[in-house]
Amino acid sequence: MELLPDPCKDRMVKACPLPPHKPLPETLMYHQKGDEKGKPDWKMLKEFLLKEGPMRKDQVVKLLKDGIAMLSKEANLVKIGEPIVIVGDLHGQFYDLVHMLEKAGDPQDINYLFLGDYVDRGIYGLEVVLTLLAIKMNYPKNVVLLRGNHESRNMTENFTFREEVITRYDIETYNLFMDLFDSMPISAIVDGKYFAMHGGISPELSKLDQIDKINRFQEVPLDGLFCDLLWSDPMADEIANAKDYIDNEERECSFLFGKKPTKKLLDQNNLMSILRGHQVQIEGYKMHRWDGPASFPYVITIFSAPNYCGYYENKASVLIIDKGNLSLKQYDESEPPYRLPDNMDVFSWSIPFLSEKVVSLLYHIVKKGGDDPDEDDIDIGKALKGGTEENKQNRTLVMKGKVRSIGRMNRMFTTLREQSEVLLQIKNMSPDGKLPRGLLLEGKPAIKNALKQFNLAKELDKINEKRPRKK
Repeated sequence: MELLPDPCKDRMVKACPLPPHKPLPETLMYHQKGDEKGKPDWKMLKEFLLKEGPMRKDQVVKLLKDGIAMLSKEANLVKIGEPIVIVGDLHGQFYDLVHMLEKAGDPQDINYLFLGDYVDRGIYGLEVVLTLLAIKMNYPKNVVLLRGNHESRNMTENFTFREEVITRYDIETYNLFMDLFDSMPISAIVDGKYFAMHGGISPELSKLDQIDKINRFQEVPLDGLFCDLLWSDPMADEIANAKDYIDNEERECSFLFGKKPTKKLLDQNNLMSILRGHQVQIEGYKMHRWDGPASFPYVITIFSAPNYCGYYENKASVLIIDKGNLSLKQYDESEPPYRLPDNMDVFSWSIPFLSEKVVSLLYHIVKKGGDDPDEDDIDIGKALKGGTEENKQNRTLVMKGKVRSIGRMNRMFTTLREQSEVLLQIKNMSPDGKLPRGLLLEGKPAIKNALKQFNLAKELDKINEKRPRKK
C-alpha cells in the first residue's frame, strides 16, 4: 500500500505513521489464485483500514452488493455449531473489533456469531461492517451476522451512521447499507442448545419455526415478533420471577420479559439458554440467574464495545462455547487514532481560536483602557467630542454597553476555545443536540458541573436507549 509522501521529511510527529493515500488496488484487495480467488483478502483489507486507508465508492458498492447477495440466501433463523465465539454490540468501534479478533481467534479456525449493532455511536461503523462482510465472504458457513436494532433506517438517521456514510460517500451508498441490513438474518440456534438474537423473546413467540415466516427484508416494524427479537430486554433480577411481560418504558418500544415465559420457551424448544446483546454491561456480560446465584443462566447478555461511547469505562466480553463448555474473554479499549470531535475539519476546529482573538482585539479597541468590562468608571466620554453634554452622556452609556457586550462575547469565545472538546461531548449527549442555554457565559465551573451531571445521567443512557419516533 502506498503511503502519503513526505518529501521534506519535516513531519512534526514522526512517531505517527503516515496513512495510505491511495485505495487498495484490486490485485491486493482480492485473492488472485487458488480456492480463494475472487474473495476479498480480509486480512489485507483490515490492515489497510487500520492504517486509515481510503476506499473508492465502487469498492464499497461491490462489497455491499456481494454481501446482500450472500446474506439474502440465509434463513431468518440460522443454525451454527461450536467451537464458536459469540460477539455482542460493536457500535462502530473498529479498533476494538480488530483487538477482539486477535484475542478470540482466527475465523478460519473457530466460528463466529455476531449479535448485531455494528454501527452508530462509534465513528468507524463503515470499517466494522466492511471488515465483517469481507470475513463472511471468506468463511460463509463459519460466520453469522445477525441484525441489531441499530441496523435500520430509523436508528441510523437519528444517530451517527447515516451522517458517517454520506460524509464519506453519498446517499446511494447509504441506501445500499440499508439494503444490506434488511438482508441480515434475525436469530440463530447455536449448537442446538442456545437461542441467539440481538434483543430478546416475544409474547408472540412459542415455536421457533414462527421466525422463518417473518418477512425480514424491510424496516424493523414498531411492534410484533420481528420488533421484539431486536428490541426486548430481560427484566431486572428483582422482578423477573414475579412477572411475565411488562412494557419496556426505557425503550418506549417492545417488552421486558421475565423468568416464566423464558423457561416455557426454552422447555418447549429443548433449549438451555438465550444469548443476546443490546445492553451495555460494566463487565461486558451479565448472567441472568433467575433461579439463584448457583443456577445456570436463563439469559446471557454479551456486550463487546469497551468504554462504550468513550465515557462508560466498561469492559467488553465475548462468550466462547467449546466442547459444551462456556467461557468468557474480557478486553479493554484499544486506543484509536486521534480524530477531531464530530468529524470536524481543521478550519472548523480553528474558528473558536480565531473568534477569540478577533473579539479580544475588538474589545480592547472599544474599551480603551481598563480590564473589567463591568466597571462603571470607564472614561470613554473624554474621547468623545462634539454635541451637547446630554448627548455625550448618552453616547458614553451606549459605548459602555457595547464594551460590556463585547466583554461577555470575549469570555464566551475564550470558554469555547478552552473547553471545545468537553462542550462537544456535552452537545452530543444532549437530547436535542444543543448546549444548555447560558452554559458558555457561566464559564469553566458550570461546564465541569454540566459534564458531571451528564455522565451521571448517562449511566443508563436512557434518552438514547429509546426508539426514535418517525419524523
